[in-house]
Amino acid sequence: MLFTIVTILVLAATFLGIAFHRFWTTREEAKSTILYAEIVKKFFAWLALRTVQMRRRASPKAWWAYIQGLPLWREPVLEKWLYIGFYGSFLYLAASGFFFGIFVPRGLFGYPLVGHVMAGGLFAVCLTILGVFKGRHFISVPKPASLSLELLDIRRMGITPARVRLWVFWLFAAAGFLLTLSALLPMLPLLRTTGQRFMFEFHRYSALVSTAAAMVFAALELFGSSPAPSRPGSETSRG
Repeated sequence: MLFTIVTILVLAATFLGIAFHRFWTTREEAKSTILYAEIVKKFFAWLALRTVQMRRRASPKAWWAYIQGLPLWREPVLEKWLYIGFYGSFLYLAASGFFFGIFVPRGLFGYPLVGHVMAGGLFAVCLTILGVFKGRHFISVPKPASLSLELLDIRRMGITPARVRLWVFWLFAAAGFLLTLSALLPMLPLLRTTGQRFMFEFHRYSALVSTAAAMVFAALELFGSSPAPSRPGSETSRG
C-alpha cells in the first residue's frame, strides 16, 4: 500500500511539474500576474483545456503517424535497433512492473514475470551501450581557466532545461544500474530473507526513480528547442 501511494504521488507530481513547465514557457498569460493563486488557477484551466483538446483530436491513426515521424527511424540501422530495444524493454518493464505492483496483490508471476526478466536483461545491455557511447554528450565541464569564476557566478548557477536534462540522464542511468543490481543480487546465494525483502523494495523504488527521470527527460526532448513531429492534439497538428 505504501509503495502504491508513493508511486501515485511521485508520478502525479512529475506530470504536473512537466505540465507547469510547458505552461510557464509557452503561454503569455502565465507571466501576466505575480499572484500565485491566479497562476495556479490559470494553469489548471489551461491543463483542463489541453486535456480536452488532446482527447478529442488524438486517435490511433494520429499517434501512429506521430510515431512514424520520430527521428528514431532516421538513425543508422544498428543505432536504430539499439534504441528500439532500449525503449521497448523499458516501456515493458515499467508497464508490467507498476501494473502488477499496484493492481495485483500477488505481484508479477507467470509469463509476464518471464518477459519482465528477459526485458530487464535487454534493458541492462542497451543502457550500458548507450552510457558508454552517448554518455559523453551529457557531461558539462567548465573551462579550467574560468572554473573558479563560474562557480561564483550566480547567473550560471540557475536551473535551466539543459542542466536538468543532463541531471535526469545520469539519474536515470544510476537508477538503471541500481535496478540491474537489485535484480541480480537476489539470484545469488548471498542474502537472507531480510536482505531479499530489502532488495525487492529497493528494486521497486529504483524503478520509480528511473520512470520519473525518464518522464522528465522525454518531456525536455519532445518540448525542447529542436523541432519535433507534431503530437496528436498539439497546436501544430491542428493546422
